[in-house]
Amino acid sequence: MVTVSMVCDLMAKKLGAKAAQHTLDADTEFETVGLSSLQIADIVYAIEDEVGIEFDPGQAANVKTVGDLVELARATKLGSVEA
Repeated sequence: MVTVSMVCDLMAKKLGAKAAQHTLDADTEFETVGLSSLQIADIVYAIEDEVGIEFDPGQAANVKTVGDLVELARATKLGSVEA
């Protein structure tokens, strides 16, 4: 299960020392903390690998906040269970 904490931990790893400058929570926007599109993609791929899901690329590209990504993961997981 993907949690806000899991996504925030992945973001903190990508941000390195800059993570301390930000409050990371469900409302955190990926672009406002200085993550590049490649770093955001790495986070998405890490979640896919860890949880065993595959996001719809169009939906994943529209994710703006940590909460959005957690919700997309939850919906994707539920969809894969029903399939």
